[in-house]
Amino acid sequence: MDEIDKKILNTMQKEFPVDQRPFAEMGKFVGMEEKEVIERVKKLKSDGYIRRIGPILERKKLKYVSALCGVHVVEDKLMDFVDEINKHSGVTHNYERAGDLNVWFTIAAKTSNDIEGFLSDMENKYTIKIYRFPEKKVFKIKTFFPV
Repeated sequence: MDEIDKKILNTMQKEFPVDQRPFAEMGKFVGMEEKEVIERVKKLKSDGYIRRIGPILERKKLKYVSALCGVHVVEDKLMDFVDEINKHSGVTHNYERAGDLNVWFTIAAKTSNDIEGFLSDMENKYTIKIYRFPEKKVFKIKTFFPV
C-alpha cells in the first residue's frame, strides 16, 4: 500500500463523496483519474483492506431491530463460523476477543423472528450457544482508522 492508497482509504472513511461519480470526485482529491481510483479500490478490496463500501442507515427509522451477540467458538471452527455470519446482510461487524465469549457481532433484520431464526440455525449448525444482549442505550461513535 502506497501513500495514494492511504489517502484514498482515509478519504473514503471521512468524506466519501455523495455524487453520481464518487470515484471521479475522489480522483480530484488524490490527483488521478476516476478509472485509476476504481482500480486501486478494487485492489484494496481484494487485498482485504476494504470489507465493504456502503451507507450506514438508521435502522430504527427503517423499523429494523438488532442484537449484539457474543459466542464461544472453538479455534478449529472459528473461520468457518465467521465466514458464515458475514454472509448475512444484516451483520454489520464482528470481531474476535479474548475470553469465554471470543466472537462478538451485531446483526440487524426486519423482525426479531428473522434474527432468532438465523441465530438458531447457527447454534444448531455449530452446536454452540449464542448470547443475545439487549440494547439499553445507543452510543454513536464515528470510527476512523487513519492509515
